[in-house]
Amino acid sequence: MSLGFDLLDRHVVDGRGDDIACADATGSMTFARLLERSAALAGGLGVLGVRPGDEVAVTVQPGNLQVVIVCACVRIGAVPGDRGDVRIVEESDAAVVRLKERDVELALVSKAGAADPAPSLKVDPPGYDADARTTFGTIIDTLLAGATVS
Repeated sequence: MSLGFDLLDRHVVDGRGDDIACADATGSMTFARLLERSAALAGGLGVLGVRPGDEVAVTVQPGNLQVVIVCACVRIGAVPGDRGDVRIVEESDAAVVRLKERDVELALVSKAGAADPAPSLKVDPPGYDADARTTFGTIIDTLLAGATVS
């Protein structure tokens, strides 16, 4: 199975969908809700042209939003990190996906992806697991263990 499947789908399939996956000052999110939100965002990122192996710079504060973004990237095989042609950044009033030619509000990207949520990859590209863990290994390892990211 792929890292994306093991990260969230496996927990939901195993009956742990109502367990808390992440929590911050804004509240908590179950594995099922995190799966739903990250699949929608992943679908939207796919609409914007993000493909397996692409690097996505994630520059948002630690918390639930960062966890959703990392899971969305892993779901479609994009590498979440600190560099890439696609950047997800926090602005003063909202998070945006920054592309070379424009900025798109992250909420809009998620809404677009909710119509066609992205499934997890069946198999990861060679070396993907190590690449994905380079910057956000703590989030990935915590979720793989079925623990809560806080």
